[in-house]
Amino acid sequence: MASVLSELSPARRLSRDAVLLSFSAFFADLGYQGVAALFPLYIVFRLHAPIYWYGIITAVAFGAGSLFAYAGGLAGDRFDKKYVSIAGNIFIPLMAFSGLAHTLWLSALLFILGWWARYFRTPPRRALLVNVTRPEERGMAFGFLHGLDIVGGMFSALAALVLLAAGIPIGRVMLWAVLPLVVSTAVLLFVRRTELYPGETPLGAAHAGETANQSDERTLLIFLLAAATLYGFSFYNLGFPILTAAGGHATTAGYELGVLAYVIYLGISAASGYVLGARRLSALRSVWMFGYLPSALGSGLIGLSVALHMDALAFYLFVAMLGFGMGAVETFEPTLVSSLAGATWLSRGMGLLSISRSVGQFLSNVIMGVLFTLSRSAPYFYAFASAALATVVLGVAEARYAKGRSGAKRAVRSAEG
Repeated sequence: MASVLSELSPARRLSRDAVLLSFSAFFADLGYQGVAALFPLYIVFRLHAPIYWYGIITAVAFGAGSLFAYAGGLAGDRFDKKYVSIAGNIFIPLMAFSGLAHTLWLSALLFILGWWARYFRTPPRRALLVNVTRPEERGMAFGFLHGLDIVGGMFSALAALVLLAAGIPIGRVMLWAVLPLVVSTAVLLFVRRTELYPGETPLGAAHAGETANQSDERTLLIFLLAAATLYGFSFYNLGFPILTAAGGHATTAGYELGVLAYVIYLGISAASGYVLGARRLSALRSVWMFGYLPSALGSGLIGLSVALHMDALAFYLFVAMLGFGMGAVETFEPTLVSSLAGATWLSRGMGLLSISRSVGQFLSNVIMGVLFTLSRSAPYFYAFASAALATVVLGVAEARYAKGRSGAKRAVRSAEG
């Protein structure tokens, strides 16, 4: 048993800086994820905004956020990744004040600005994690970061549930996020900027001297970014299932049912990211098999449960499936990018990944918001179709890449013979 625990314990195998980065993510999500869970409830039930406005707000947050993600990636490659990450982290607490605004435009503005700051700091933080982690342990590193990240989010949502049940106004519950976000930034200050493994990539090491593979890897990166965009079209904000679970009831019970969906989603996502990341799995295959495919099935089944008026247990089970897929995606997408992007543009490569997802999310949240006003089940069927297409694209890319590798190996053996 001790040997198994030793094998699965990321803290024993990851560097000090990787662990600090992961705990910074934990405290960040301990803050803003509770805000993300309560924000749709606040603007729909307290500010009486139509649901499509929530779709528009999140579309702006995600869509324009992609530009901030790319800017953060560029800044991370040009300047110190640590301080670029801190600069973005400092402004995330703006989200926490969105629950104190009494007008839709001001609440939306605060939420959006905080979300843009989150996007800005994500690519350099991911690149910094890559640089302080051995290539063979990056899947585990991203799984550990995602696990702590989402556990923080789950605790944040649970705290929101408890505080709402205690009768504390929703705006004040959202405000408490400022404290853990400040702690998150403070933890980043202790990260060293030593880039221990800046130029090492698993694929590059495995195929040293095979110049044909460099072209294959660039092609694979293009396929990944295309698939991430398609997945982004399916990746709606969890506010929609939260509103579905709440059932349109502007009551404490309705709030609690909605936030419970978020808690389940985050808990399963954290577990899947940690467990899958601790195993030496193919990042390429894991993205579509454990990520995109379960996400597609989860969305489709949520739509089916709403259309057929299934009981709440079925709905929450399908939300859990959605969380499982997200945990795999957040673990293996950046791991794969770290294998394909060059050392000089690693942070930018992470920014491109964020852009690809965000472009899809921009339109996805608008489409989901419009469809949600017409039918409570149709938006989820749309998300199923998009995620299923992303699964097919990356599955085809894997088959093509495997075929290219086989051909390259045969050519090398023939030349040596």
